[in-house]
Amino acid sequence: MRKKSKKVSVNLCVISVYLCVIALSACVDEVQLPIRQAKPRLVVDGLITDEAPPYPIKLTLSGAYSSGGGFPEELIINGAVVTITDNNDRTVQLEQDLLQPSYYWVREPSFQGKAGHRYTLKVVLPDGMVYVSNPELLAPVAPIEKVNAEYRRQNSIFGQPDLYGIFIDTRDPATLGDYYRWSTYSYVPRWTNVDPMHSACSVCSCWVPYFSELTNVLSDALINGNRISHRLVFNSPVYAIGKQYVEVRQYSLTRSAYQYWAHFEEQRSRTGSLFDPQPASIEGNVHQQADTTVLALGYFGASAVSKQRLIIPGDTIQYDKFLNRLNKAFIPPGSCPGNFPLSQLGPPTNW
Repeated sequence: MRKKSKKVSVNLCVISVYLCVIALSACVDEVQLPIRQAKPRLVVDGLITDEAPPYPIKLTLSGAYSSGGGFPEELIINGAVVTITDNNDRTVQLEQDLLQPSYYWVREPSFQGKAGHRYTLKVVLPDGMVYVSNPELLAPVAPIEKVNAEYRRQNSIFGQPDLYGIFIDTRDPATLGDYYRWSTYSYVPRWTNVDPMHSACSVCSCWVPYFSELTNVLSDALINGNRISHRLVFNSPVYAIGKQYVEVRQYSLTRSAYQYWAHFEEQRSRTGSLFDPQPASIEGNVHQQADTTVLALGYFGASAVSKQRLIIPGDTIQYDKFLNRLNKAFIPPGSCPGNFPLSQLGPPTNW
């Protein structure tokens, strides 16, 4: 008898909880949150280097856009007057790209960045508003001493490709206050439709470029004057068997540029938990000339560059084992141009 009454009591408790949940749900009103309409702001992205021109500077307005729909015309800045001046008062005017109007180019061959010089960007918008950057020092950069690749097998259960880890060695100068950024890209072989061993398709094999994040930065505060050894700068994916062509670029940074890119990476890598601060627009070193408190987004930089290239043979990967393990997961139907818009049917030339 006791067991039965206990069972009835438990059932009544469950029913009570259920009714409470329904009651609470019925009392919750839908709240329509207002959508924040931020005023469009100037966005600047570009740098001058000690390599030969041309140098692109991208100018846009901030706003919402999707990568699939193309860049909205209303965010493109047409007809701006853009100049760069060095600390010797030499000025060059940039040319707007007719096909990609967001880009303005330094095309003057004699206007080449030099270490120790400072460069200032000036943008006169079509409405007459003037923006200028803080003078940016082009600091020298240590040379890259070595680039090498290491094969890293991934867990194919999760559908991830194997990787070549790209590492560099360099030596930091004895002077304190050096800052670095690395940018890497690789041309990776891809297959489509069927693998080349079983097809003579001329557009089913190609090379596709893959790019690193731009936020791989380092300060010499803890390693001043020492070697920077085995620094990972990129993970190049392995989707097919064949040679990979890799280029690593090592940039110098000013302290403010380093802080900008470090802040950018901090926001990019947030996990999105409830305890993370809300993302904020990252302001850089460009401001209104008439009011220095009004800042543009983005950054105008000046960097020396050291670069090295590497060809990864890819001849140590066993063909049949590679296909069997991945079950042709990375071989989509169709042609290379149809699947990979940036692909080229042959490997890069003059490598």
